[in-house]
Amino acid sequence: MKSIFKSEAGKLQIIKAYDEALQKLDGQLQSSFIHTSFGDTHLLTNENEGKEVLLLLHGASSNASSWLSDWEIYKKDFRIIAIDIIGEAGKSAETRLPYTTNDYANWLNEVLTALDVQKVNIVGLSQGGWLAIRFASSFPQKVNKIVLLAPAGIVPTEGKFILKAILYSLLGTLGKKKINKLVLGGQVVDPKVRSFMDLTQSNFQARMDKEYLFKDQELSKVTMPTLFIGGAKDVIRSADKIAARLQAVLPNFKSIIDPAKGHVLVDTAATINQFLKG
Repeated sequence: MKSIFKSEAGKLQIIKAYDEALQKLDGQLQSSFIHTSFGDTHLLTNENEGKEVLLLLHGASSNASSWLSDWEIYKKDFRIIAIDIIGEAGKSAETRLPYTTNDYANWLNEVLTALDVQKVNIVGLSQGGWLAIRFASSFPQKVNKIVLLAPAGIVPTEGKFILKAILYSLLGTLGKKKINKLVLGGQVVDPKVRSFMDLTQSNFQARMDKEYLFKDQELSKVTMPTLFIGGAKDVIRSADKIAARLQAVLPNFKSIIDPAKGHVLVDTAATINQFLKG
């Protein structure tokens, strides 16, 4: 199977940056692997046995380290499980499952079963939001509340963004940085976060599959309390259109659109925590 990383050296650079990020929370989290029929899965957890479970699902071309800045807020109230989604830029198997089947939901269910987790709260960012919906619609009895941060799968990706991303991808490293600048939408983020985004863009093969948009019948199975947070400056997918579609289909829905944010929604953990505990 062809590697999803552009080179072995590039993969090692990404993993090195991942490990360096984990060192900041040394002693506050555990790193482990779960074996599934879809491939080994790496995850980060804390030791809050007895607390409600909070499952964190990162976006495309990323990994569980993207949640570390929020760890301090969530760790007080939840048993955290932050997963490296298989087929993405983390330590899990490089297996890429089809978007058109329930394979991703079944994989996630295997992970939670191995951890003896009966019910979860889910926070999913972008492609992680897509996975959150896929799991919640497939196993609604296992989900308490769900938070969707700029989720994929609700409305089509903006054509202008796709065109610019294709053109910029032809410009090598400079082009990759331009794509990340578009995604950030002018937001000020930690330089190390920006650096990691540039690193993955340069060394990881992003999926180019046709995006899967959920049908109303699938979305209607997401009956648990759901919070959508989007950025008005999101150039990838319209936050207003996402909110409108989810409002029309989901029975227990709330939305927040931040006028100052783009696709990468930083500093949302306190708001999310309040929703999950409320």
